Amino acid sequence: MRKSLFAPGALALAALTLTLAACGSSSTAAGGAASSAATSTAPWPSEITLALIPNEKVGDLVTSTKPLTDYLSQQLGVTVKGVVTKDYQAAVEAVCSGQAQIAIADAGSLAAAQDQCGAVPVLQDVRNGASSYAAEMFTSIGNASKYCTDTPVKATYAANGAQYLYCNGIADGSTNTGVGPKGLDALKKITPGTKVAFGNTTSPAGYQLPVLDLEAAGIKVDSLQQVPVTGNDNLIMAVYNGNAEVGFAYWDARSAIKATEVPDLGDKVVVFGLSEMYPNGGVVVGPDVPKDMSAKITELMGGYDKVDPATLKNIFGQTGWVPADASQIDLARKVTARFAAK
Repeated sequence: MRKSLFAPGALALAALTLTLAACGSSSTAAGGAASSAATSTAPWPSEITLALIPNEKVGDLVTSTKPLTDYLSQQLGVTVKGVVTKDYQAAVEAVCSGQAQIAIADAGSLAAAQDQCGAVPVLQDVRNGASSYAAEMFTSIGNASKYCTDTPVKATYAANGAQYLYCNGIADGSTNTGVGPKGLDALKKITPGTKVAFGNTTSPAGYQLPVLDLEAAGIKVDSLQQVPVTGNDNLIMAVYNGNAEVGFAYWDARSAIKATEVPDLGDKVVVFGLSEMYPNGGVVVGPDVPKDMSAKITELMGGYDKVDPATLKNIFGQTGWVPADASQIDLARKVTARFAAK
C-alpha cells in the first residue's frame, strides 16, 4: 500500500511548484479535453513526465527511480523525467492538466484521474503475489473468545515467514491467503462504548473498509470509543498494549513490527475478520497520450520486474505490475465517493 507522506527535499519542492500550478480550474479544462483524446496515429511527444508520490523511505525519489525513467526513455525513444508531487491529489491534477503523462499513485487516485479527465488506469501493483488486499480486524488473545467462533490457530505469513494467530476460518496450518471477506459476522459482537483503534480517515484498510463493514453489521461507529492511531504498526500495538479492544489495519500489518522488538506478538494479537478486497495502487496514463504510446508504456512497465526487480522492491515495495482490473478500480471509486463528504 502506498501512503501520502512528507515531500523529500528540494526536488519535491520543485515538483510541488509544478503541481500547484495544476490545481484550481485545470482539472475542468483537462476534463473538457478528454473527449478529444489522442488517437493511435498521433505523433509522440519528445518528452514526457512521470509523477511520483513522496516516499518516507527514499530521500531522493527522482534519483532513486532514475533506472526506471532511463529505461523508459531508452525503450520509448523519448525523454522521460520524474517529478515528485505534493500528494496524490497533486498527481491527479498534474496528469489531468497535461503537466505529467504518467502517474504512479494509489487506487483512489487512479479512479479520480479517470473520472476527472478520462485518464486511463493501466496497471496495478503486485505485493505478496496479489494486486489487492483486505483490511484485517483483530483483537487481543484475551478477547478471542468474544470474537472467535473457533480456537485461534497459528499460520505462516508468507511475506516474512512469521507465524500469527487467526480465527473464524481465516487461515490454518497450510493456507493463509488473506483473501476476504471472511469473519465479518464477528463485528456484530462489538458493543457500544468499546474502544476501537481506527487509522486515518483516508486509509482504506485502517478506516474506510472497516467502517463500511461495521455499518453493514448494524454497528453505529459514533457509538464506539474511537482511538485514533497513525500507522498500521501502531494500530497493531494499540491492541497489543490494551489501549483498544479491536483494531483495523491491512493484512497482515503485524509483519510491520520487528520480532526482535515484540517477540510475543504472534501469541497476543488475533485476526478474526477480513474485509472485501481493495485494489493496490498502480499506474495511470494521461488522456492525451497517443494510444500506441500508452500501450507501449504499459508493456514496458508491466514487464519491468524482469528488467530491474531491485528498483521495484527497494523503491516501491512491490514485485511487479499487472493489468488494471476495472472492477477493482470501481470499488476504490465507490469507497472514495462514500467518504468524500465526511
